[in-house]
Amino acid sequence: MRIVYRFIWVPSAVAIVAMAGYFGSRPLVLPDLAEMKRFTTGDQAIRILHPGNWKPYERGMHGVESELAFEPARSASLKIDIDLQGSLVADIARSADSQLTNLAGMVPGGPAIVEHRLSPTETMHAAQAIQMGRKISDYPDFKDGETTKEQIAGREAVVTDCTWSAPGLLGSRPVVGRRITLLSGDHHVSVVYGCLKEMEPIVLPVFKLMVDSLELDVQGGSR
Repeated sequence: MRIVYRFIWVPSAVAIVAMAGYFGSRPLVLPDLAEMKRFTTGDQAIRILHPGNWKPYERGMHGVESELAFEPARSASLKIDIDLQGSLVADIARSADSQLTNLAGMVPGGPAIVEHRLSPTETMHAAQAIQMGRKISDYPDFKDGETTKEQIAGREAVVTDCTWSAPGLLGSRPVVGRRITLLSGDHHVSVVYGCLKEMEPIVLPVFKLMVDSLELDVQGGSR
C-alpha cells in the first residue's frame, strides 16, 4: 500500500514544484494601457492623469493627510502621500536653516561653511530614505542611486533612482523605481514608484508621465 501512495504522491509533488517554478518564473502580465484620464481625490488635494483601467486607491484625513496609490500589477505601484506632520519637521528645518544662515554671516568663513548645507526639502528627502530602509517588509534590499532636482507640480523636488527586491517563489526579484520629495504649502509630499526590472521599459515611463501630470491643491498651499 505504501508503494501505491508513493506512485501517487511523488509525481504529484514533482508536478506542484514544476508548476510553482513555471508560474514563478513567468513575466507578470500588465493590463493593456487604456486611454489616459484625470483622477481627483475626494479632498481635491491631488489631481493626476492615469491609464483609465488602472484603479486608484485613496485614503485621507482632510487637511492633514491624503494618500493615493495605483497598483496595476503585482510588484508595480505608484504611491503619493501628502501629510501635515512631515511638513512640521520641514518647518523646523527651515527655522534652523534661517538661524544658521544668520549666524554664518557673523563669523569669518561662515558663508563657506553653510554653502553645502541641506535644504529643508533635501532634509526630508534624506529622512524618506531612512524610512524606506527601515521598512524591510515593503522595501527589502533597498538601495539608493543617482539624485537629481526636478520641477514637479510646479515645485522644486528632489528625485532619487532606487532599487529594492520583491519576494517570489524562486527567490527575490529586482525592482527598479524612484522616490521623490517636495514641499507644498504647509504639507510634505512623498512619491514612490517602482516595478519589476523586466517591466521597466513599459511601466516606468507611464509612472513618470503620471508624476509629470501631478497637480496639488492642499490646504495652506496653492496650485
